[in-house]
Amino acid sequence: MPGVIKTNRLAYAWGFKYDSTLSGVPVHADDAVVNVNFWVTSDDANRSPDTGGLIVWDKKPPAEWTYEDYNNTKSVEGIREFLQTQGANGIRIPHRANRVVIFDSDLFHETDDIDFKDDYLSRRVNVTLLYGTCRASR
Repeated sequence: MPGVIKTNRLAYAWGFKYDSTLSGVPVHADDAVVNVNFWVTSDDANRSPDTGGLIVWDKKPPAEWTYEDYNNTKSVEGIREFLQTQGANGIRIPHRANRVVIFDSDLFHETDDIDFKDDYLSRRVNVTLLYGTCRASR
């Protein structure tokens, strides 16, 4: 990890435990250098093993976009339009227990479709760690 995180300090950390009837976090980019996502829910809780993880797009927000432009639920439609016009490709990373996904936090990303069992212990749990000085301007 020292080769990836380098001297970037942990800036933010959070976890989500998803209700099986809700969708995940919509498409956005984060204001950090390195994004580390991992899942701790057992594989047998996921009713759709080809999904349930993360979609990472191969595009970053344009330099002139503000934080509100690329990290706001009100901006999802504009982000999707941007991705489409840019011919962006999304890489689907299926949920697996104890899988870690590490990527450039400037890349657009979103929670993939969620279809986990309904009981409390089977709910999808995602932990996110963001490393690097958050940039007020890009």
